[in-house]
Amino acid sequence: MLRRLSVPLLLLGAMLPGTGAVAAQTAAKPEGQRINVYQYAIDNPVEDSHLKNAPILGASVPEAIALAPCQDEKAYAYFYYQGQPVIVDRSTRSVVRIGQGR
Repeated sequence: MLRRLSVPLLLLGAMLPGTGAVAAQTAAKPEGQRINVYQYAIDNPVEDSHLKNAPILGASVPEAIALAPCQDEKAYAYFYYQGQPVIVDRSTRSVVRIGQGR
């Protein structure tokens, strides 16, 4: 009886790690294809924009501020303020990240 149970359990155990590895690779692939907007902004700096007040998270960026597009990324754009990239949600023009410049 013990021998009959051990063979199916061994087979099941052998299948699970491979299944998990395939699932992990599948899940990781789409993330690897997405662009890191912050890193793109760091690698592609633009001239500083002039604002009356420093940008803050969640605040709207005035229409007068030109937003630089990110390669293959339609949801976010960026501009620079005092040497720091500022990431903006294009649909709302709200600030989603203020990073540290080089």
